Amino acid sequence: MDIIIAGLGVSGSTIAYKLSEKGFRIKAFEPLKRYNKACGEQVTATDDTLQLIKKSGSYVTRPKTFSIFVDGILASYINLGGSSSWYIVNKGKLIEYLRNVAKSNGITIKKELWKGEKATITIDARGPFSGNIKNKILVKRYIMRTEWDPEHVVLDLRPRQGGLYWIFPSDDDGKKVNIGGGFINIWDDKRLSSLIVEYASKKLGSFEIIDARASPLDVFSNYRLYQNGVFYIGESAGLVLSISGEGNRPAIESAIFLAESILKNDINNIGKINKEYLKLSKDIIDESSFSRKLFSFTYRYSKTIDMAKLMTNLPKWFWEKYILAKLKFGDIIKIASNPYVIKGLIKP
Repeated sequence: MDIIIAGLGVSGSTIAYKLSEKGFRIKAFEPLKRYNKACGEQVTATDDTLQLIKKSGSYVTRPKTFSIFVDGILASYINLGGSSSWYIVNKGKLIEYLRNVAKSNGITIKKELWKGEKATITIDARGPFSGNIKNKILVKRYIMRTEWDPEHVVLDLRPRQGGLYWIFPSDDDGKKVNIGGGFINIWDDKRLSSLIVEYASKKLGSFEIIDARASPLDVFSNYRLYQNGVFYIGESAGLVLSISGEGNRPAIESAIFLAESILKNDINNIGKINKEYLKLSKDIIDESSFSRKLFSFTYRYSKTIDMAKLMTNLPKWFWEKYILAKLKFGDIIKIASNPYVIKGLIKP
């Protein structure tokens, strides 16, 4: 066997799809017949993600307006219009397409948990089920029937609780939403469910619950691309944007980067594959590492700083970059150079 893939979620299905097209002998381990992880099903547009969305027919809608709240206080309203890079997808349909293509190309799928079996190339794509549980939080999402603008998104950051609520459209005709949340130290499903339903009552008014799912989400793990004979991709690799919870684009990109690294080198030359994978992944590593540090900062110092006051006084350009996943460390330096913003005394 050339390649073993543990997990066929977004990252695992993507790399199975890519490598199976090139004739590799692949065995994948996936105990679940259908993908059912709790998720906002949002994907930031890149050439790679858009190509997969188009091929799979998984497009649902494209949000253009965003209300950003901090502790329930409106911090900014962003209208990106045609420049929006947000896409809502049917992730189950996307993954089903990738798996079906991979199966038609001859991969073997074992409907069981991976127990450490190795091949020439072994890939851990188990997402939140890889790594230390101490680095994760519990997130839960509901699909609710209600009235909602299918081009509008709500993100409500809660720095003191170390998490956020979200409301995403779940169709293109304003009849369903994906609403959820997750917070540090809340691992009780009943408590988290109660908080989300209470939030839905405030934001939606009337609604009908169609579906509910919960899952761990890794927000604190440092990145790891290769360790002890195993390559890691997506959330397993620590590639999650903790401050927003986005994991779909990093999952797809890291899977494609590792596939390209394998295709470019001799499959037995692990050192060269790892070096190329690290090189291609630099931007997404930097992005996820920065996001993790920013998330940790806002939570840690929320006890000594009025984080809601500070964050609601951040300039609009900051929130636009946040929505577009373009925030950099230099942007924080720029904010920090303005003592009035840091003190939360003015609203630029």
